[in-house]
Amino acid sequence: MKKTLFTGLILALLLSGCSTSTPLPEPSPLPTMPVPPLPISTAEPAQTILPELVLEITSESDPLKTPYGIVLDSSGKIYVNDAGNSRVLVFDDDGSLLAKWDQRGNGAGEFNSLGFGGVAIDGNDNVFVVDNGNHRIQKFDTAGTFLAQWGTEGREDSQFVRAIGIAVDGGGNVYVTDDGNPFVQKFDNNGKFLMKWGGAGTGDGQFRHTTGIAVDAQGNVFVSDYENKRVQKFDSQGRFITAWSLGADIGVIGTPEGIAIDDQGQVYVTDYALGRIQVFDNNGKWLESWGTDSLSNSFFHRPVTMAFDTHGHFCVVNQSIGHVQMFNLP
Repeated sequence: MKKTLFTGLILALLLSGCSTSTPLPEPSPLPTMPVPPLPISTAEPAQTILPELVLEITSESDPLKTPYGIVLDSSGKIYVNDAGNSRVLVFDDDGSLLAKWDQRGNGAGEFNSLGFGGVAIDGNDNVFVVDNGNHRIQKFDTAGTFLAQWGTEGREDSQFVRAIGIAVDGGGNVYVTDDGNPFVQKFDNNGKFLMKWGGAGTGDGQFRHTTGIAVDAQGNVFVSDYENKRVQKFDSQGRFITAWSLGADIGVIGTPEGIAIDDQGQVYVTDYALGRIQVFDNNGKWLESWGTDSLSNSFFHRPVTMAFDTHGHFCVVNQSIGHVQMFNLP
């Protein structure tokens, strides 16, 4: 049964920034070249699934503004990077607000968001937040106590331009994507730089506007290559494995944004432009699609990031309407 805790609606502009820092000059544009063809599933299209909504989080008095990242801790608490408001909100598993980490600025534990940015959690329930207006990653415990930070502005190792996605592997290593500096950077749990891979382009292992990132139980890393309209899979050392596109079931190439991986290794990808979620096996074979019964009737509203809980639920952040929704897994 649908359970709506709050009502209200806010239309939010994509990537509405709150940064007051002086931006770096834009990188030189890439030469125009065709995107190489990618393998797509040959499976027969199945009926699109409309999952059952069980919880919706928004607020009339203090609305979310371009929310982006979402994770759940081991107790089921929900952490949302309410990026348009430069804060992290913490909810319990029935959607009640528990805490706000909402100090603005550039000091320890303060935020200055560009209006988007991920959040991740490790096996010890440490929470990692992309604070991209301050060109850094911040680490907290679940009570919001500041633990560590790393990053400066720039394009060298341990530097960021517009960091977006963040993920943590089983060993506690942290991976960060950056759409202004087209590499995946890998750090240890306290921010020590370990390695990076990528670079601007359309070839295997190269990126144009990286967004979502996720790591499976075997340490494989999955990256949304937004402008190249593909998902790329790498091993833990950044070696390219495979790539695939979205939209095989409807014949329209989708735009990947967020990525989540379940305990079976299935890969869930949000299609930001078409308002749908697609499910693949670990090597990119299309399995099913959620949330759009036609191209003109989006069930989701600019879906960005996703997260699972331990009770068969699946959370989705709808960026354009400022809602966080929880569904029963189909």
